[in-house]
Amino acid sequence: MRKKDRSFQNIESLISSGVEIKGDINSQGSIRIDGQVEGNINIKGDLILGEKGKIKGEVRAENIIIAGKLEGKAAAGTRFEIAATGSITGDINATTLIIDEGGTLDGNSRMTRTKEHNNDNERVLNFKKDKYKEK
Repeated sequence: MRKKDRSFQNIESLISSGVEIKGDINSQGSIRIDGQVEGNINIKGDLILGEKGKIKGEVRAENIIIAGKLEGKAAAGTRFEIAATGSITGDINATTLIIDEGGTLDGNSRMTRTKEHNNDNERVLNFKKDKYKEK
């Protein structure tokens, strides 16, 4: 993926530098965090953690870019990227994992297949079963 494709579109909410939140965040849209959050984050859209941003808690989002500091488990439905300035202490789970030179991960990573890929495999297996059934 080209570098210019990194940023996600349609950021609906922004937590600015200097803002501190203690508590969980739930959102249907995408969020950029440049401040500090202590709590769990569960969003249906994308999450961008800016260079000065800090999160302490569990994170779930469709796509995630970490350029700041994350302490806790994280799961991306599709793409997880740790930028050169990003630091994660905790386990992560994603379909695609990208770690830029300089980015750090102190934990375990697990890569899962997409639902679409799994459905394709299931269709192939079912076709093979049908092909070899006794008539």
